[in-house]
Amino acid sequence: MSIVHVSEKELYAKLEKCMAGERVLIDQEGNRFSARVQQARGMDATVIPESQLRKSHDDSDEVDSIVVPYDHIWELEIKGVVYSRLAE
Repeated sequence: MSIVHVSEKELYAKLEKCMAGERVLIDQEGNRFSARVQQARGMDATVIPESQLRKSHDDSDEVDSIVVPYDHIWELEIKGVVYSRLAE
């Protein structure tokens, strides 16, 4: 797996084009967690935290998604490449 450091603008452009299921790293008020993208649009993304996926045990009714603004997303992993946003 390789890591590519990108600007905030470059990361947002990649998020707009990403497919459902891609992994993202989210930081909300110092709480960091991994999630999987359901849908990215405008300036926010609907994601499922990976902790929810582990708890669901194949019951899709148990999975709760959340909407996060792009500025809370710090990394996006696509096909083994991690696009990591530079702190500005």
